[in-house]
Amino acid sequence: MWDTTICPECGDLAEVEWRDVLESTDGPVEHAKVRCVRRHWFLLPVASLVRPPVSTTPTAGRVLRIT
Repeated sequence: MWDTTICPECGDLAEVEWRDVLESTDGPVEHAKVRCVRRHWFLLPVASLVRPPVSTTPTAGRVLRIT
């Protein structure tokens, strides 16, 4: 399963490539490198990542009931 977020520049889907804890003057902060489908990339604090919206379209293996 991929860890995904939203690109802060264009708003498209982005993948979290890796996470690591970096030192700062306020103590350690977890960061993530993200790259979007348009090839933008960023190193961001994990706290600033945005979860993509949940898809409402049916996928293979799911049963759609119409009542």
